[in-house]
Amino acid sequence: MYKLGITGGIGSGKSIAAKYFQQKGAVIFDADIEAKKLITNNNILSRNILITFGPQITTNNTLDLIKLSRVVFSSVKLQNLLNKIVWPEVSNAMIDAAKNAGNEGVNIFVVDAALLLEAGFTEFFNSILLITAEKTIRFNRILLRKNIPKDQIEKRMALQMPELEKIKLANTTIENNGDVSELYIKLENFWGKLNIE
Repeated sequence: MYKLGITGGIGSGKSIAAKYFQQKGAVIFDADIEAKKLITNNNILSRNILITFGPQITTNNTLDLIKLSRVVFSSVKLQNLLNKIVWPEVSNAMIDAAKNAGNEGVNIFVVDAALLLEAGFTEFFNSILLITAEKTIRFNRILLRKNIPKDQIEKRMALQMPELEKIKLANTTIENNGDVSELYIKLENFWGKLNIE
């Protein structure tokens, strides 16, 4: 089974790329969604987060994910602190999901993760695909989602690993400055070159 990691900065289009591979029969592991599930449902994990970040991330003595994201995306140090708590659990869930996919005879397992390179979990994959886009394009895409305030978008972009560093670490880079159909053409070309048994 081929294991592909897809990463990219916020607004790059990496999740759209993951959907493309889903259409090709891939099992998708969305690290963001899995992390939120773990934080919400794993009592030990949520307790560790509460102890680490304190009452500023709570509403009515309950962990508030919106407040947590505001705090965490205020500095690299705090982001790394949360990643150290959450990423080991996410990576365990990812390994389990990959095993299940392999047992079911799936040909390709895709992990969609914004912080894949930052987490240093690259050895698990056959290859890493980086989706990039110009900063202004990414910014406008995120604005259209209407779920993140402008100041938060700037903060999140500033905290992510610089694109040039990501390009050095990825096996393949695809620029996504156009529309979805353009991206799909590039992904089709990439798909044709993958050595999947």
